[in-house]
Amino acid sequence: MLKSGRVPWVVLICFASLAAACGGDDSGPTGPTTSRPRLTGNWSGSLEGQLISSQRFSANLQQGEGQHGERTNVDGTWSATVRLPPVPGAPTEVELSGTARGNAEGETAELSFKIEGFRDYFPEGCAIDLSGSFDQTTLSGTWTTNEMCQPPAVDEGTMTLTRQ
Repeated sequence: MLKSGRVPWVVLICFASLAAACGGDDSGPTGPTTSRPRLTGNWSGSLEGQLISSQRFSANLQQGEGQHGERTNVDGTWSATVRLPPVPGAPTEVELSGTARGNAEGETAELSFKIEGFRDYFPEGCAIDLSGSFDQTTLSGTWTTNEMCQPPAVDEGTMTLTRQ
């Protein structure tokens, strides 16, 4: 038989053991987590080509939801002040803008920046097609104008954008 002084300790030990056996909150992470890069956000930087270039290129992109590594759609808008090669009667700089469309898979992206405006130089459907890679802070790659662009708006180069 237990002495009356030991009963509170036995009860306390039983309750502590029961609480430990029930476990805690399992809603937290169970291992290391890594944040996968996404294109959603505001980006700015430069576009460099032999004929077409801009030090003020910006894009607002939205990437669709999906699992890491899955191909997801990307949509958005862009604008730039673009320097043009010397062409008789054409300005040396123009303000351009348009829509951005494409897809991302893992840390790679294929984007098309459709050029809307200044039709004397960039015909309907003309776009800058980017093939690049991205992480949390940088989107960069090579670009070329698509088949709808006609001389003198045919060019290729590099693009480097930083998340704002």
